[in-house]
Amino acid sequence: MPSNTSIKSADHQLQSLVIASCIEALGSGRFFPRFFQLMSQIAVIEQFMVFELDSDADQMRCRLAHNRSNPELGLELARLYAGGQFREDSLLQQLIAEVMNNPGEHACEVLLHRSLPAVYRQTFFNHPALNEKFAIAVRDEESGNLFYINFYRSAEKGLFTQQELERLKQAVPIVSALLIRQLRDNSDLQGQRHLLLASLSEREAQVCQMIARAHPVKTIAQTLNLSATSVSTYRQRAYQKLGIRRKTELIALLGA
Repeated sequence: MPSNTSIKSADHQLQSLVIASCIEALGSGRFFPRFFQLMSQIAVIEQFMVFELDSDADQMRCRLAHNRSNPELGLELARLYAGGQFREDSLLQQLIAEVMNNPGEHACEVLLHRSLPAVYRQTFFNHPALNEKFAIAVRDEESGNLFYINFYRSAEKGLFTQQELERLKQAVPIVSALLIRQLRDNSDLQGQRHLLLASLSEREAQVCQMIARAHPVKTIAQTLNLSATSVSTYRQRAYQKLGIRRKTELIALLGA
């Protein structure tokens, strides 16, 4: 039986490989599927949210909203939060203050839904069946804007384990750097398009990209080393996630 040390070493090696694959994919549509894979090595996460605030922390826009079970719900929660509800988030204000007082540092905190006001808790935790979140605030030195990164645990899975929290805290610098670099490189993307595409797996994203470039199924299958049936399955899954039915809609969504 392998020792705990050897298991931990194997886990670190796997994380290093996934981090390297994320770095290789920066600036492309392959990044987020690989990023989600990286995070799955760290903790069980149901919902990912990343928001960007201007230098005065007065205006916010959503840069990533990915609910694993219900992508449309993730988008709706992001719209509500960025539309003004972020001003009711006491944890955000706390982390902003910490970052302001310690330039160049990250601030992170765990929030349990029971500590929140009833209305806010109902909208952002009870309704989407979320139980806890790990929040990170970090300032982008290039733009001066602040990024608010949130990883949510589902009510079904309970609380983050102590081991998961330790791994999340250790990963804060690399996770923040990867996200800021990716979102900075893709600052010209349409918000809704970017959010929707983030819910695709890497294979689904690859298939969609090739379809939008007018590649036939046979060519896609040969290029990706898949069967024609698998290509059709990935296309069907992607179309369902994106809420579309045909190629013309995909092209419009991608801006191809």
